[in-house]
Amino acid sequence: MVVLSDKIKEMIRKQQILIVGSANKAGICNVSPRTSFHLGRDGSIYWLEFFKHKTLRNLKANPWCSIAVFDKNKLTGFQLKGKTTIIKDAKLGKEISTLIIDRLTRLHKRKVLALVKRPLVIQFTPQIMYTLNPNELADSPLAIDASDESLAAADMQW
Repeated sequence: MVVLSDKIKEMIRKQQILIVGSANKAGICNVSPRTSFHLGRDGSIYWLEFFKHKTLRNLKANPWCSIAVFDKNKLTGFQLKGKTTIIKDAKLGKEISTLIIDRLTRLHKRKVLALVKRPLVIQFTPQIMYTLNPNELADSPLAIDASDESLAAADMQW
């Protein structure tokens, strides 16, 4: 797993939105914003999957996704690539759901809870990190998890 720097964590917390990109087996892509998320102590990013449509179908078919976070005022940001896991452990799912929902405002919390009684919890494990700063070389990763065999097998061709 790639360790997220304090700078990246702070940007995620401050911007309060993640853009999640996924693709199905045919390669058709989808992007979707996420505002209900939690930065885990282990470096994972967890989010609640409320609507269970395109992103969820894509992640079931292909666990790889990208997450972008961007500060439009400073024109800086980061792209993270990694694998997702749908949390099946009910206790862990409830714990993370509670952490995320408790952080939401009361008004938003009521809206969220009215939409879905039991959202799925998705875990993202960052494995590749790029800068989104326009004046830096964006083709070269800032960090790669060299322990993942699928990265070596893919020969980093994306």
